[in-house]
Amino acid sequence: MVSTDEGTDRDGLAGQASAQVQEAASTAQERTAELKEQGKRKLGETLEQRTNEAGVQAQDLARALRRSGEQLSNEGEGQQVAGLAQDAADRIERFGGYLERTSGSELVRDMEAFARRRPWIVAGIGLFAGLAASRFLKASSERRYEGSLPGAGSSGYGYGSSTYGGANDRYADEPIGRESFGVSG
Repeated sequence: MVSTDEGTDRDGLAGQASAQVQEAASTAQERTAELKEQGKRKLGETLEQRTNEAGVQAQDLARALRRSGEQLSNEGEGQQVAGLAQDAADRIERFGGYLERTSGSELVRDMEAFARRRPWIVAGIGLFAGLAASRFLKASSERRYEGSLPGAGSSGYGYGSSTYGGANDRYADEPIGRESFGVSG
């Protein structure tokens, strides 16, 4: 009878442990769902706030552009430029109004629809943005690297330096040319 009681106790403990694990898993899933919903809500609020701010700034830019176009027109110079400025101001103002009116979720939905209709344009924009970012990163890393080299006060390109030769180096002040590498020309 002792072995039957032990088996029942083990089954009971295993059942309790299983129930506790299931309860903990269910609580974790509920908490994860709450956090996910909270994150979505916060992201939506932030996106809506940023788009409204961008809309206001775009409309301010359109007003400034329109004033510049009017000044050019009043001065009698640059009628074509004034017309272009007015057209650009109209388009920017419409875009700013769209950003102000549109909620964050509507904006995302519109961008997704645009990407579906014109995938090559989106790919081109992504390519352009990637190239621009790579050029920026390359330029900033070169400046950082040059600043960390010893004796990097001057460019040092094409001339001998103390790194490769000192005062006793007979070629220290001579420019490095094609002749130095056995190339004539």
